[in-house]
Amino acid sequence: MTNDREPGPVIRRFRTQRGITLRAVAEATGLSESFLSQFERGMSAASVRSLRLITDALGVGFTELFHGGEDGSGRVIRADARATVPFGDDATKQIVTPRLLESIEVLQVEFAPGGSTGEEPFAHGPSDEVLIVQQGAMLVELGDERHLLEAGDSITFRSEVPHRVAHAAGDVARAYWIVTPAGH
Repeated sequence: MTNDREPGPVIRRFRTQRGITLRAVAEATGLSESFLSQFERGMSAASVRSLRLITDALGVGFTELFHGGEDGSGRVIRADARATVPFGDDATKQIVTPRLLESIEVLQVEFAPGGSTGEEPFAHGPSDEVLIVQQGAMLVELGDERHLLEAGDSITFRSEVPHRVAHAAGDVARAYWIVTPAGH
């Protein structure tokens, strides 16, 4: 049984509310109809890149997928009610900021040993990003640069610079990842 706070069922709700067919989403994103159907039913996972393609095709803000933990005020997200979203390889993220913020998005990310944002660096934008390591250590690749960050260290960069983050030490590596403006 799927949880209607998972991204797939949320996407299905947005798509059907807008009267958009799976075929139209497939054509707009380059993803297959069968993948999209399985994803919407919670039978497969989608990468962050695929989620962004889908939300762009539906005209939905990326962060709208993950705000099931907000209280009625729209200002508070309870830590134990945040949606945990897999991304990259052996990594998860939680959106910490409520949806009413458009200029900033704060994520809490966690990498298991061997985990990363993916095999290849990626770029997107335009936005500014800040990564603040809380626990363990992370290797941050920015273009041709490599930076080893330990608990308490931080780094800033532009989203247009190809980047990759990977677990470097500790049982789990955890950080806050801040993006401005939100949804990029």
